[in-house]
Amino acid sequence: MNTALFVLRAKQLGLTLNELDELDEGFVLDLIIESGNDNETYQRVASQSDFDNF
Repeated sequence: MNTALFVLRAKQLGLTLNELDELDEGFVLDLIIESGNDNETYQRVASQSDFDNF
């Protein structure tokens, strides 16, 4: 990912340049990745019994 793509994705998330100055790169990358997961559908969601068995 180059700088232009990074800034483009950040702007698509609604971040301003001032906000980008205050946030570290890793946090912004996490936001970008998580926004990509918003449209995913998952076959099954873990229940409390799944967590208990884990």
